[in-house]
Amino acid sequence: MNPVLIVGAGPAGCVSALTLRKLGHEVVLFERAGAPEYKIGESLLPGTLSILHRLGLKDRLDAAKFVKKPSATFIWGADEEPWTFSFATARPEPWIYDHAIQVLRSEFDGILLDAVKEAGVEVRAGHSVSGIESSRPDDVEVQWTANGQSGTQRGSYVIDCTGQAGLIAKKHELRRYDAFYRSLAVWNYFPATRAFSGDLNGTTFSITFRDGWIWMIPLKDGTYSVGAVVDTEASREIQALGASAFLDRCLRSAPEVHTIVDLSQPRSETRIIREWSYDATRFSFGRVFMCGDAACFTDPLFSQGVHLATQSAVCAAGAIDALAKNPAHADAVHQWFDTSYRESYSQYHEFLASFYSHASRLMPSSAFWSKRRVQDFADKRFANTLWMKSLTGQAEPEAGGEGAVIDQFVGRSGTMIGIGQHLRKELHADFSEAELSQKRLMWVANLTKSLNRIQKFSWVGDEARLVPTFKVDPLSFRLREEAIVANERGVTMSKYPLNEKYLAVLQALKHEEVGYKELMRRFQALDQPEVASQIIIRLLEAGLLRGYDKKGERVAIQKRLRFDGVGAEYEV
Repeated sequence: MNPVLIVGAGPAGCVSALTLRKLGHEVVLFERAGAPEYKIGESLLPGTLSILHRLGLKDRLDAAKFVKKPSATFIWGADEEPWTFSFATARPEPWIYDHAIQVLRSEFDGILLDAVKEAGVEVRAGHSVSGIESSRPDDVEVQWTANGQSGTQRGSYVIDCTGQAGLIAKKHELRRYDAFYRSLAVWNYFPATRAFSGDLNGTTFSITFRDGWIWMIPLKDGTYSVGAVVDTEASREIQALGASAFLDRCLRSAPEVHTIVDLSQPRSETRIIREWSYDATRFSFGRVFMCGDAACFTDPLFSQGVHLATQSAVCAAGAIDALAKNPAHADAVHQWFDTSYRESYSQYHEFLASFYSHASRLMPSSAFWSKRRVQDFADKRFANTLWMKSLTGQAEPEAGGEGAVIDQFVGRSGTMIGIGQHLRKELHADFSEAELSQKRLMWVANLTKSLNRIQKFSWVGDEARLVPTFKVDPLSFRLREEAIVANERGVTMSKYPLNEKYLAVLQALKHEEVGYKELMRRFQALDQPEVASQIIIRLLEAGLLRGYDKKGERVAIQKRLRFDGVGAEYEV
């Protein structure tokens, strides 16, 4: 059998190569550069460490002594107290992480590439791939050039990990740019002047200012990566002032920045990325898979870029392994890959839209913030997004209609911020996980109280059914067949795979009055007792269940903003 071909040796390319080797496949990896180069994207999520741990890279990463990242801290909105998105979580498995890392990408990517070589992957560094032929039914072919030479390589499948270059997406005209996140980023590196202790040690800071927001990422060389995300309209001002002067103006607009770094001592050239948010109309087809930035990318507020890359890489490798064993499943496997990848991407997109809309209500009026507000269901910028289509289906005239749904959508951010908000406006060494625990406990108590009010559940739709799908096994990384629950309207709850026993319980809701405590008891008697309450909550959030109190009034459970790569429930 021909080897699997991978183009691009960033996190997506290296993780897909390592996963394929773990699954027993031969791999040839093409990389344009001779060695890992400078890249932005230095802040990771815990879920990425989880994947790398299971691929055997824990010791290598520990030895690199990257900055440990316990959280992300936000100064989000004018005159608002800082709040922290903590990564603290229970660790039922050794590969569940309660922290991430802040990395120097050239070093981090080099660690991954060294592991790939040691795993037996044929790495062709300094090979630029100029084309990918994917129209043949039985194989694929890449055209390469290196050192004045050119040639071709045949393979069984190809994974495009070429980042923003997006060879496959551009060749097949699949890429569509995001009309909502029309931003550009300007950044540099500055020496730290303030050391944080406690839970702020290693955190990423995100700070709003009138014309956008600022990231601050601490690195192990004693510098911070500091950048401003602004609207694309700022291009004219950048041309007039110069990139460095423009960045300096932005950073001095947020008073917290100069208390952390010395803005008079930039350590590098000022760099710019323009209009980088996009996705593709499909993420795989035939013998082709696209991973990481080659498939999609969205605003980097929550540092999700590398995690989307590594998660999609594992999924692509699992899909290719399954297809190599049973090519007759091609349609189903491609549908699963596209659906699951798009759902993850959509979660981040939805998360960001809610947070931007929330901040736009707190910030002074500006072109940046007025453009980053969800106005109504007719907003054409969201025509292709899964989450907006879901949102429009939640509007009920008796509950306030469209306006109420939009307010609730934006309010999800307010709720999350409130849970993580500190008690003082200045960044302080006393900020801690313990300070936030009481708020979380109160939120959980209120949620539990609302759930306990439910005396009757109704299933939304005429029938409950099981829909076949796949999941990646968390240890073997092989694709396994599962089923998820849905109704006849195509609404699904995809987080937890269910079976016929769950289906029977849900179908009984058509003719039995079952409340929350009883439904919990029935689910706990099945095969996933530890997540019974989470299954019920996910069914409510998906719009498959509705709950009513003893007076017959609807019990509203606020849908949470979901975020892959954080917590004990990793997507892969």
